[in-house]
Amino acid sequence: MTARLDPALEDYLAGRPDVVWDDSLDLAAERARERAESLAAPRLAEPAEIRDLVIPGPEGAPGIGARAYRPTDELNLPATLYLHGGGFVVGGLETHDNAVRLLAEQARTVVVAVDYRLAPEHTYPAAVEDAYAAYLWVLAEAASLGADPDWVAVAGDSAGGFLATQVAFTAAERGAPPPAFQLLIYPATGGGADSGGGAEPDSAGLRPEDMDWYLSSFLGGFPAERLPPYFPPATAPDPGAQPPTFVLTAELDPLRADGAAYADLLREAGVDARWRDSPGLVHGFLRFMHAVPAARAAAQPAFDALRAALHGPRA
Repeated sequence: MTARLDPALEDYLAGRPDVVWDDSLDLAAERARERAESLAAPRLAEPAEIRDLVIPGPEGAPGIGARAYRPTDELNLPATLYLHGGGFVVGGLETHDNAVRLLAEQARTVVVAVDYRLAPEHTYPAAVEDAYAAYLWVLAEAASLGADPDWVAVAGDSAGGFLATQVAFTAAERGAPPPAFQLLIYPATGGGADSGGGAEPDSAGLRPEDMDWYLSSFLGGFPAERLPPYFPPATAPDPGAQPPTFVLTAELDPLRADGAAYADLLREAGVDARWRDSPGLVHGFLRFMHAVPAARAAAQPAFDALRAALHGPRA
Protein backbone atom coordinates (compact mmCIF):
# COMPACT_ATOMS: atom_id res chain seq x y z
CA MET A 1 0.00 0.00 0.00
CA THR A 2 1.33 3.44 -0.90
CA ALA A 3 2.03 5.59 2.13
CA ARG A 4 -0.12 8.69 2.37
CA LEU A 5 0.96 12.17 3.37
CA ASP A 6 -0.60 13.57 6.54
CA PRO A 7 -3.51 15.78 5.33
CA ALA A 8 -2.47 18.85 7.33
CA LEU A 9 1.08 18.50 6.07
CA GLU A 10 -0.16 18.11 2.51
CA ASP A 11 -2.07 21.38 2.83
CA TYR A 12 0.93 23.15 4.33
CA LEU A 13 3.36 21.93 1.67
CA ALA A 14 0.99 22.98 -1.11
CA GLY A 15 1.65 26.59 -0.17
CA ARG A 16 5.45 26.33 -0.24
CA PRO A 17 7.69 26.72 -3.30
CA ASP A 18 9.06 23.61 -4.99
CA VAL A 19 12.79 24.34 -4.92
CA VAL A 20 15.10 22.65 -7.42
CA TRP A 21 18.43 22.13 -5.70
CA ASP A 22 21.14 22.50 -8.33
CA ASP A 23 23.77 25.01 -9.44
CA SER A 24 21.12 27.23 -11.05
CA LEU A 25 19.58 28.05 -7.64
CA ASP A 26 20.00 31.55 -6.22
CA LEU A 27 21.31 30.22 -2.92
CA ALA A 28 21.45 33.60 -1.17
CA ALA A 29 17.80 34.23 -2.01
CA GLU A 30 16.77 30.77 -0.84
CA ARG A 31 18.62 31.20 2.45
CA ALA A 32 16.87 34.53 2.95
CA ARG A 33 13.46 33.04 2.09
CA GLU A 34 13.86 30.17 4.55
CA ARG A 35 15.00 32.53 7.28
CA ALA A 36 12.06 34.88 6.71
CA GLU A 37 9.60 31.97 6.68
CA SER A 38 10.94 30.73 10.00
CA LEU A 39 10.87 34.15 11.62
CA ALA A 40 7.21 34.55 10.64
CA ALA A 41 6.14 31.32 12.36
CA PRO A 42 4.59 31.55 15.85
CA ARG A 43 6.97 30.61 18.65
CA LEU A 44 6.32 27.23 20.25
CA ALA A 45 8.12 27.85 23.54
CA GLU A 46 9.58 30.73 25.57
CA PRO A 47 12.81 29.76 27.34
CA ALA A 48 13.87 31.65 30.45
CA GLU A 49 16.96 32.93 28.63
CA ILE A 50 18.22 33.10 25.06
CA ARG A 51 21.76 34.33 24.56
CA ASP A 52 23.68 34.89 21.31
CA LEU A 53 27.32 33.81 21.47
CA VAL A 54 30.48 33.69 19.41
CA ILE A 55 32.44 30.50 20.00
CA PRO A 56 36.16 30.38 19.10
CA GLY A 57 36.51 28.56 15.79
CA PRO A 58 38.97 25.82 14.90
CA GLU A 59 42.58 26.90 14.42
CA GLY A 60 42.80 29.51 11.67
CA ALA A 61 39.02 29.80 11.29
CA PRO A 62 36.69 32.64 12.29
CA GLY A 63 34.50 32.60 15.38
CA ILE A 64 31.35 30.49 15.21
CA GLY A 65 27.95 32.05 15.79
CA ALA A 66 25.85 30.20 18.35
CA ARG A 67 22.78 30.66 20.51
CA ALA A 68 22.23 29.30 24.02
CA TYR A 69 18.74 28.47 25.29
CA ARG A 70 18.05 27.97 29.02
CA PRO A 71 14.57 26.55 29.58
CA THR A 72 14.40 27.64 33.24
CA ASP A 73 16.48 29.57 35.77
CA GLU A 74 17.54 26.26 37.31
CA LEU A 75 21.32 25.79 37.45
CA ASN A 76 23.43 22.75 36.60
CA LEU A 77 21.07 21.47 33.93
CA PRO A 78 22.42 19.01 31.37
CA ALA A 79 23.54 20.58 28.09
CA THR A 80 22.87 19.67 24.46
CA LEU A 81 24.81 20.79 21.39
CA TYR A 82 22.36 21.22 18.49
CA LEU A 83 23.37 21.10 14.82
CA HIS A 84 20.77 22.25 12.31
CA GLY A 85 19.79 20.62 9.04
CA GLY A 86 19.69 22.14 5.58
CA GLY A 87 21.82 19.91 3.37
CA PHE A 88 25.00 21.68 4.57
CA VAL A 89 24.07 24.63 2.32
CA VAL A 90 21.12 26.38 4.02
CA GLY A 91 19.78 26.73 7.53
CA GLY A 92 20.99 28.54 10.60
CA LEU A 93 20.04 29.81 14.02
CA GLU A 94 16.77 31.37 12.82
CA THR A 95 15.51 28.48 10.68
CA HIS A 96 15.70 26.08 13.62
CA ASP A 97 14.96 28.50 16.46
CA ASN A 98 11.45 27.12 16.98
CA ALA A 99 12.60 23.51 17.12
CA VAL A 100 15.45 24.32 19.51
CA ARG A 101 13.16 26.32 21.82
CA LEU A 102 10.84 23.35 22.09
CA LEU A 103 13.70 20.88 22.51
CA ALA A 104 15.11 22.92 25.41
CA GLU A 105 11.72 23.14 27.10
CA GLN A 106 10.60 19.55 26.63
CA ALA A 107 13.95 17.89 27.39
CA ARG A 108 14.77 20.38 30.18
CA THR A 109 18.27 20.98 28.88
CA VAL A 110 20.39 23.99 28.07
CA VAL A 111 20.77 23.90 24.29
CA VAL A 112 23.61 25.50 22.34
CA ALA A 113 22.66 25.78 18.66
CA VAL A 114 25.58 26.22 16.26
CA ASP A 115 25.72 28.37 13.13
CA TYR A 116 28.44 26.32 11.47
CA ARG A 117 29.98 27.34 8.13
CA LEU A 118 27.91 26.41 5.09
CA ALA A 119 28.84 24.97 1.71
CA PRO A 120 29.61 25.62 -1.08
CA GLU A 121 31.49 28.65 0.29
CA HIS A 122 33.06 26.46 2.98
CA THR A 123 33.51 22.84 2.00
CA TYR A 124 34.37 19.74 4.02
CA PRO A 125 35.69 19.54 6.71
CA ALA A 126 34.73 23.11 7.75
CA ALA A 127 31.29 22.24 9.15
CA VAL A 128 32.62 19.17 10.98
CA GLU A 129 35.48 21.10 12.56
CA ASP A 130 33.11 23.91 13.59
CA ALA A 131 30.74 21.39 15.18
CA TYR A 132 33.56 19.68 17.05
CA ALA A 133 35.05 23.01 18.21
CA ALA A 134 31.61 23.99 19.51
CA TYR A 135 31.31 20.69 21.37
CA LEU A 136 34.66 21.21 23.09
CA TRP A 137 33.62 24.77 23.97
CA VAL A 138 30.40 23.56 25.59
CA LEU A 139 32.37 21.04 27.64
CA ALA A 140 34.75 23.77 28.79
CA GLU A 141 32.25 26.60 29.30
CA ALA A 142 29.05 24.79 30.33
CA ALA A 143 29.13 26.25 33.84
CA SER A 144 28.92 29.78 32.42
CA LEU A 145 25.65 28.75 30.76
CA GLY A 146 24.19 27.26 33.92
CA ALA A 147 24.87 23.77 32.60
CA ASP A 148 26.67 20.65 33.78
CA PRO A 149 29.97 20.11 31.89
CA ASP A 150 29.88 16.41 32.76
CA TRP A 151 26.54 15.77 31.07
CA VAL A 152 26.55 17.05 27.48
CA ALA A 153 24.57 15.49 24.62
CA VAL A 154 24.75 16.06 20.87
CA ALA A 155 21.71 16.37 18.62
CA GLY A 156 20.90 17.32 15.07
CA ASP A 157 18.47 16.94 12.21
CA SER A 158 19.26 15.88 8.64
CA ALA A 159 22.74 17.21 7.77
CA GLY A 160 23.00 18.24 11.42
CA GLY A 161 22.34 14.63 12.40
CA PHE A 162 25.32 13.64 10.28
CA LEU A 163 27.42 16.32 11.98
CA ALA A 164 26.34 15.05 15.39
CA THR A 165 27.68 11.60 14.53
CA GLN A 166 30.94 13.15 13.35
CA VAL A 167 31.31 15.00 16.66
CA ALA A 168 30.88 11.73 18.55
CA PHE A 169 33.30 9.81 16.33
CA THR A 170 35.85 12.64 16.38
CA ALA A 171 35.67 12.84 20.17
CA ALA A 172 36.43 9.12 20.37
CA GLU A 173 39.27 9.44 17.85
CA ARG A 174 40.89 12.46 19.54
CA GLY A 175 40.41 11.35 23.13
CA ALA A 176 37.80 13.91 24.19
CA PRO A 177 35.00 13.06 26.62
CA PRO A 178 32.18 11.29 24.77
CA PRO A 179 28.71 12.80 24.47
CA ALA A 180 26.29 11.54 27.10
CA PHE A 181 23.65 10.89 24.44
CA GLN A 182 23.05 11.30 20.74
CA LEU A 183 19.72 12.41 19.24
CA LEU A 184 19.50 12.01 15.46
CA ILE A 185 16.41 13.30 13.66
CA TYR A 186 16.01 12.04 10.07
CA PRO A 187 19.83 11.96 9.88
CA ALA A 188 22.06 11.50 6.86
CA THR A 189 23.95 8.40 7.99
CA GLY A 190 24.25 6.13 4.94
CA GLY A 191 26.35 6.04 1.85
CA GLY A 192 23.77 7.73 -0.37
CA ALA A 193 20.12 7.99 -1.32
CA ASP A 194 17.80 5.05 -0.98
CA SER A 195 14.14 4.51 -1.68
CA GLY A 196 12.96 4.89 1.89
CA GLY A 197 11.52 1.41 1.83
CA GLY A 198 9.44 2.11 -1.27
CA ALA A 199 7.97 5.41 -0.11
CA GLU A 200 7.73 8.21 -2.65
CA PRO A 201 8.53 11.56 -1.02
CA ASP A 202 6.27 14.52 -1.70
CA SER A 203 7.81 17.01 -4.14
CA ALA A 204 8.32 19.48 -1.27
CA GLY A 205 10.20 16.87 0.75
CA LEU A 206 13.73 15.58 0.21
CA ARG A 207 14.47 13.96 -3.17
CA PRO A 208 17.43 11.72 -4.00
CA GLU A 209 18.65 14.18 -6.63
CA ASP A 210 18.68 16.92 -3.98
CA MET A 211 20.89 14.73 -1.82
CA ASP A 212 23.42 14.27 -4.62
CA TRP A 213 23.73 18.04 -5.03
CA TYR A 214 24.00 18.66 -1.30
CA LEU A 215 26.77 16.10 -0.92
CA SER A 216 28.67 17.39 -3.94
CA SER A 217 28.45 20.95 -2.62
CA PHE A 218 29.54 19.84 0.85
CA LEU A 219 32.54 17.82 -0.27
CA GLY A 220 33.66 20.29 -2.93
CA GLY A 221 36.06 17.81 -4.50
CA PHE A 222 37.58 16.63 -1.21
CA PRO A 223 39.50 13.42 -2.04
CA ALA A 224 37.49 10.33 -1.11
CA GLU A 225 40.63 8.51 0.03
CA ARG A 226 41.20 11.16 2.70
CA LEU A 227 37.75 10.90 4.27
CA PRO A 228 37.72 9.32 7.75
CA PRO A 229 36.43 5.75 8.07
CA TYR A 230 33.27 7.03 9.78
CA PHE A 231 32.26 9.12 6.74
CA PRO A 232 29.51 8.13 6.26
CA PRO A 233 28.68 6.79 9.74
CA ALA A 234 27.25 3.58 8.28
CA THR A 235 30.78 2.55 7.21
CA ALA A 236 32.40 3.10 10.62
CA PRO A 237 34.56 0.08 11.53
CA ASP A 238 33.98 0.55 15.28
CA PRO A 239 30.53 2.05 15.95
CA GLY A 240 30.55 0.52 19.42
CA ALA A 241 32.23 3.68 20.73
CA GLN A 242 29.11 5.72 20.01
CA PRO A 243 26.96 7.02 22.89
CA PRO A 244 23.39 5.85 23.56
CA THR A 245 21.33 6.99 20.58
CA PHE A 246 17.75 7.73 19.56
CA VAL A 247 17.00 7.91 15.83
CA LEU A 248 13.77 9.49 14.59
CA THR A 249 12.80 9.15 10.92
CA ALA A 250 9.93 10.12 8.62
CA GLU A 251 7.97 7.55 6.63
CA LEU A 252 8.06 9.53 3.36
CA ASP A 253 11.76 10.33 3.44
CA PRO A 254 14.49 8.83 1.24
CA LEU A 255 16.73 8.85 4.33
CA ARG A 256 14.31 6.69 6.33
CA ALA A 257 15.97 3.35 5.62
CA ASP A 258 19.44 4.77 6.27
CA GLY A 259 18.35 6.01 9.70
CA ALA A 260 16.77 2.69 10.62
CA ALA A 261 19.83 0.77 9.40
CA TYR A 262 22.14 2.99 11.42
CA ALA A 263 20.20 2.27 14.60
CA ASP A 264 20.51 -1.45 13.80
CA LEU A 265 24.26 -1.07 13.21
CA LEU A 266 24.72 0.58 16.59
CA ARG A 267 22.65 -2.07 18.37
CA GLU A 268 24.68 -4.83 16.75
CA ALA A 269 27.82 -3.12 18.07
CA GLY A 270 26.41 -3.13 21.59
CA VAL A 271 25.20 0.49 21.72
CA ASP A 272 21.87 1.30 23.38
CA ALA A 273 20.17 2.58 20.22
CA ARG A 274 16.48 3.00 19.45
CA TRP A 275 14.65 3.89 16.25
CA ARG A 276 11.19 5.33 15.79
CA ASP A 277 9.42 6.18 12.54
CA SER A 278 6.85 8.96 11.93
CA PRO A 279 3.96 7.91 9.66
CA GLY A 280 2.71 10.28 6.98
CA LEU A 281 5.55 12.78 7.32
CA VAL A 282 8.34 13.97 5.05
CA HIS A 283 11.92 14.98 5.63
CA GLY A 284 12.30 18.27 7.47
CA PHE A 285 9.10 18.07 9.50
CA LEU A 286 10.63 19.77 12.57
CA ARG A 287 10.30 23.06 10.73
CA PHE A 288 6.57 22.49 10.19
CA MET A 289 5.63 21.84 13.82
CA HIS A 290 3.89 25.22 14.23
CA ALA A 291 1.45 24.37 11.42
CA VAL A 292 1.17 20.57 11.39
CA PRO A 293 -0.05 18.83 14.58
CA ALA A 294 1.28 15.45 13.40
CA ALA A 295 4.76 16.92 13.07
CA ARG A 296 4.63 18.29 16.59
CA ALA A 297 3.38 14.95 17.93
CA ALA A 298 6.05 13.02 16.03
CA ALA A 299 8.84 15.08 17.56
CA GLN A 300 7.71 14.47 21.14
CA PRO A 301 9.23 10.95 21.50
CA ALA A 302 12.60 12.41 20.52
CA PHE A 303 12.30 15.16 23.13
CA ASP A 304 11.20 12.59 25.69
CA ALA A 305 14.13 10.29 24.87
CA LEU A 306 16.62 13.11 25.35
CA ARG A 307 15.01 14.17 28.63
CA ALA A 308 14.99 10.61 29.96
CA ALA A 309 18.63 10.11 29.04
CA LEU A 310 19.82 13.40 30.53
CA HIS A 311 17.71 13.31 33.70
CA GLY A 312 17.74 9.59 34.40
CA PRO A 313 20.32 7.57 36.33
CA ARG A 314 23.90 8.20 35.23
CA ALA A 315 26.20 5.33 34.36
